[in-house]
Amino acid sequence: MNDQGTPASAGDFRVVAVDADWPESRQFMGSGHNQVTGDIHVFLWFGSASYDSQAEHVTVLSASSGNARAGEALEDALDDYCHLGEGLPVSPPVSEPVTISADGKPVTFEVWRNGSNPHWVARGRVENTEVVLSGSEIEPGELRLVCVNDLAAYSAPIAFLPAREAISAAMGSDLRAAGSSRQWQVQDADTALRAVRDIAARGAALGGPSRELHGEEADTVMRALRNLA
Repeated sequence: MNDQGTPASAGDFRVVAVDADWPESRQFMGSGHNQVTGDIHVFLWFGSASYDSQAEHVTVLSASSGNARAGEALEDALDDYCHLGEGLPVSPPVSEPVTISADGKPVTFEVWRNGSNPHWVARGRVENTEVVLSGSEIEPGELRLVCVNDLAAYSAPIAFLPAREAISAAMGSDLRAAGSSRQWQVQDADTALRAVRDIAARGAALGGPSRELHGEEADTVMRALRNLA
């Protein structure tokens, strides 16, 4: 799901997200960009920080118009959410229409359910962005979606940070004002990660993982963990 290149321009593409009132973690899960076709997509996760698919959550795929990734994501979600247990997959259930608020306007999505299974899958279109949703423990009709062009508020692994910034820039987000602080955030996280790795290596050399940390070394670990959080 990680990016396949840096998008030069996203055109009318906008990332669709659950609105800011969502109480749980908001995470950037990856993106892709085809340099030949210009296709672009972004995955976001709204739920527990541990990606617990059994708890209340919503995943959102935003794809540029005509992007085949939307169809692939729908098939994957139906396999994950709408097939019964183990063994041979069953036929997908019949979809039903549901109205979801997107930027304050009603938008009709197709929703697939599987009987008493609390999971569901939905597909629709918000302006020029194709959207595939999947979730559990929340009704799709209760969601309020918004279009965003800046993904700085979405946590991401260090390896995904360049892709997150590139997507924001491609959608026209003004990164100049926040660029310096964001650069420091990335540098701080990288420094913290190196510190933890160095201390872990020293710990292995001096006494293994059970060695207790004291003094400045313990303080360094705590600062590193706070920077990585």
